[in-house]
Amino acid sequence: MGLLTIAFAPSIAVVVVGWAIAQAAFNGTQAALQALLPDQVPEHRRARVSGYLGIAQNVAPLVGVALAYVFTAAHLNQAWMFVIPTLLGLAGVLVLVAVLRDRHLAKEDVGTFRLGAFVKGFWVSPRKHPDSGWAFAGRFLLLFAFASYNTYQVYYLLDRFGFDDAAALSWQLRLMVVNALCLVVAASVGGMLSDRTGRRKVFVVTSTVLAAAGLVVFAVAQSPNVLYGAAALFGAGLGTYFAVDLALVTDVLPNRETEAAKNMGVFNIANALPQSLAPAVAPAFLAIGGGDNYAALFVVAAVIAALGAVSTLFIRGAR
Repeated sequence: MGLLTIAFAPSIAVVVVGWAIAQAAFNGTQAALQALLPDQVPEHRRARVSGYLGIAQNVAPLVGVALAYVFTAAHLNQAWMFVIPTLLGLAGVLVLVAVLRDRHLAKEDVGTFRLGAFVKGFWVSPRKHPDSGWAFAGRFLLLFAFASYNTYQVYYLLDRFGFDDAAALSWQLRLMVVNALCLVVAASVGGMLSDRTGRRKVFVVTSTVLAAAGLVVFAVAQSPNVLYGAAALFGAGLGTYFAVDLALVTDVLPNRETEAAKNMGVFNIANALPQSLAPAVAPAFLAIGGGDNYAALFVVAAVIAALGAVSTLFIRGAR
């Protein structure tokens, strides 16, 4: 509904409303899909399946950008850029619902619905469940770094290398392709190795350091060709991270036998909130030195990503 509202919006105000609806629906769907991991996937296969989820989550935007480019270049009705993804997403969800054998809780495990208890349930105490709190912090920090990079990448290309709009978009697409290819390989290999070794933290820390290194290369690059290496580092880091971190989270979920979906929904805040918070905070870093200081933004993002790696080291309930 949200994307269709955008497709046929007569004004910017309606676009804003449509995007709010779409974003709420995306986050709700993502939370439900992530809950399938602890509910449906055996522990020894979770990193691999988590990797597939990470691949889908990060390759899909590349397909969307390519679709938008095709419609724009062919001067087709741009409403279809929103209609086609809507239909594809709806079809995918309907297929999942049709084939999924959902696990049902016993009535005594669910209890009577009370609004106060329902609202209170969204708070997962980091004192009682420190591992869950550290996992939340790690994901929040890395996604904040990713959102900072992703939001301002095209503006960085325009400012640092003096590209015009067409050249900047072309370079952005190339970097997204490199990023996606490295992400797919790293997610597949990282997930498999994590499941075979039973280790999570070493992969999460290594992947976060790789992503931070990619951001530093972006910050200091003097030639656009260097950005291919930065995108490769960042993609490899993200791929390994998305493969293993979600499996790590399911390993330390509190009450995962009865409250996995609720707790994964709470954890999804660490995915969604940085997407809104990073663009709001980033201008403060861009203003360092009195101008559009993208180097400062990416260095700060790298430090924030590294702090995400540090937070993972405090998790005790997983190897």
